[in-house]
Amino acid sequence: MPLEATDPDSHFWGRLRIDGNRIDSVRRGRYPPPSGVTQVDTADSYVYPGLVDLHSHVGYAALPMWFEPSRPLDRPWLNRNNWPNADSYKENVSWPGYAYMKGAPQALLAYAQVRALAGGTTVIQGWPSSYGSLVNKLVRNVDDDIDPDRIRTSVLNLNSVQLADRSRHFDEAGALIYHLSEGQLDSTVRKEFGDAARASCLRHRLFAIHCNAVGPEEFAQWKSRAQADDGAAPGGVVWSPLSNLWLYGQTTDVVAARANDVTVTLGSDWGPSGSKNLLGEMKVALLHAQRAGLALTEFDLVEMATAGPCDLLDRVEVWRGFAPGRLEPGRAADAVVVARRDNDPWTNLVMARERDVRLVVVDGEPRYGERELMRAAGVRSTTSVPVDGERRHVPLRTPSDLDRTWTWTKVVAELATVRADPMKAIANGMAQAYAAYDRYERGVAPPRGEEPLLVLEPDMPGGTGHVAGPPPADAVFEVPPLPSVAHDRTWLRSVRQGGYDHGLLAQLEGLYRT
Repeated sequence: MPLEATDPDSHFWGRLRIDGNRIDSVRRGRYPPPSGVTQVDTADSYVYPGLVDLHSHVGYAALPMWFEPSRPLDRPWLNRNNWPNADSYKENVSWPGYAYMKGAPQALLAYAQVRALAGGTTVIQGWPSSYGSLVNKLVRNVDDDIDPDRIRTSVLNLNSVQLADRSRHFDEAGALIYHLSEGQLDSTVRKEFGDAARASCLRHRLFAIHCNAVGPEEFAQWKSRAQADDGAAPGGVVWSPLSNLWLYGQTTDVVAARANDVTVTLGSDWGPSGSKNLLGEMKVALLHAQRAGLALTEFDLVEMATAGPCDLLDRVEVWRGFAPGRLEPGRAADAVVVARRDNDPWTNLVMARERDVRLVVVDGEPRYGERELMRAAGVRSTTSVPVDGERRHVPLRTPSDLDRTWTWTKVVAELATVRADPMKAIANGMAQAYAAYDRYERGVAPPRGEEPLLVLEPDMPGGTGHVAGPPPADAVFEVPPLPSVAHDRTWLRSVRQGGYDHGLLAQLEGLYRT
């Protein structure tokens, strides 16, 4: 499924050729491959560009859906400033997330990346700030992979001084990924959009997450201001319908955004209120579109996870012509092979489950897939992961010994150690970090076989205006059970039992039965 700019919905029997980390060609027809190349026969499966998730919070991927039990179902949260102050938020979200990040950072990011790959995601935004070395890098990082200063991010609201700085950043051809006006329509966070307008931040390279508290007039304003300031189309909105509906009972007016030339893309958000990957988010978007009578097709939804974010990243010089999301020569060699369940390729992807994802290639390298396809691609040292009733294989390296495969059992065991005693895991993780810093300052080599230092910092709020921090020294809390990497029965049951979606999410079960 090339999704080429000149013919985006074309599809055909053919061959995708990869040369190094770039796409070499996409050719129609069946014919023998050139000699001396590795061939992976995917039979009648569909080959799509790798999916691009422009809104996630990777550090919280190991947490299940969260719902405040004391809040009635007829009282959805007004905006993002409310729910971080809920009675159960710290114990169920903030503190467990912190424990995983400090107690098992390598295992946490391995788990999070496998969860993304299970849904065909090859590019993800929203990694936690970090110091040190991530051993297993399986999925692209929008924020930091090429030039971290070209794309800035902000989860928290920016003040006038900060917005003025971001406006200058736009003048220097930079981009901003910004959580903007997240909440119910006309709630107090609507003013954030006006603040951005007054600071000349409604620009061509503004990638705004959510924008569900604003209406058509704001999107029209964005269009006119981008034209005035940049002589170009407005930027993009990253739509996370599941998280919006789960927390606020409402979601973004994507029809108004598209009518004003704002590019709409999809983002999975995070474990406590979002999908596990973009396969889940496309299904929620489809259900919302059907209930609301929106003129959105399955092809539109696929574009939101592929060509749309590709085009946004293309606006940043360091990604231009290279950004994944279209199968075009010269672009990044990211692709996902999905079993053929429907004759229409776009319906096929929207309705796909994790068990249908057969192979995922990132940067020209097979990173996830069925054993047979991974071996056909030349990858043999892998660990087996249970996914949606089947097994998939991932090339994970043991952090303390890169010559050894890191089994999924051991990855999960490290996370289980955090669950068993989260306060101890935090203390141990902090002690190891301090010891590593001390050795570095004294010029002392680390002990042989020690896991490389990786320090992660939370990016989600712990309360109004504050990023989540450590639990107090006397805190007692439980880390919820580790979810599976797929949208399984446990997850579907959780979306039936909570949330402010007016019953919409209960219909997801029907889509996962197909």
